[in-house]
Amino acid sequence: MAKVFNISIKVFLIAFAFLYIIPLLIIFTSSFMSMGEIARNYGDTHDFFDHDLMRQISYVQYSLIPEKISLSQYYTLLFRTPMYLDYFMNSVRLTLPIVAMHVVIGSLAAYGFTVWKSRFKEIIFCIYIIVMVLPFQATLVPNFIMADTLGILNTHNSIILPLGFSPFAVFIMRQSMKGIPPSILEASQIDGANHFKRFLYIALPMSKSGMAALVILTFADSWAMIEHPMVFLRDSALEPLSVVLYRLGQGDIGLIFAASVFYMLPMIWLFLYGQEYFEQGVKLSALK
Repeated sequence: MAKVFNISIKVFLIAFAFLYIIPLLIIFTSSFMSMGEIARNYGDTHDFFDHDLMRQISYVQYSLIPEKISLSQYYTLLFRTPMYLDYFMNSVRLTLPIVAMHVVIGSLAAYGFTVWKSRFKEIIFCIYIIVMVLPFQATLVPNFIMADTLGILNTHNSIILPLGFSPFAVFIMRQSMKGIPPSILEASQIDGANHFKRFLYIALPMSKSGMAALVILTFADSWAMIEHPMVFLRDSALEPLSVVLYRLGQGDIGLIFAASVFYMLPMIWLFLYGQEYFEQGVKLSALK
């Protein structure tokens, strides 16, 4: 009975995962369709009258496998619309500094919470957690006013600086560093290692899994951001690819498929590269 139950669970999870993957498969395969095939699959609607429901139903008929593989969408995207690469680089310019700030600031603050001996430590960390669960809309207006006061509005810094300081990064790294045996830190202190050496040579190497989870989660969140660029950036030339894809939804659907595939590649590569560390980091964060 237990074996049948386990098999049923696995079949259900596989089916659920397949349903989740279907939209990604549609985007990937449709990006290799010709303009004519895309127009037939997504542009033409078919109508019929359902006598049982007594109403007219409209549907779109499409195939998952292209009739003939075509690279015309990618050619149009890369060579006829070169500004796409500029938008892609805008996403890189925004995402990498935010991820770097999360790792550096989050690691330093987490190390402080780990080695700091004070009765107020947990209270301060609890405040960090409360700030973490606040929706970004609660801080959007103050950040906008501060960016306008500093004169950095309509620049990438107006997005990088507020998002670079994250309680979430401190939480992830602290949960990971809590697994470091205190005896190791105490032994290194006896050997004459200062806080910088203990942080650099002990805390960071023993927190690789938490750091990998932080990098992947932060990269995914920053790579897909839409609200902040739309609020803080007025010059469309500074917008990241995520905002441009949102606006492409009102135009050529074939171009959207090709752009979406390129947009997903960095995130897919990063997750596959750090999947093992990511899973370990999530488990450690959930257990401690």
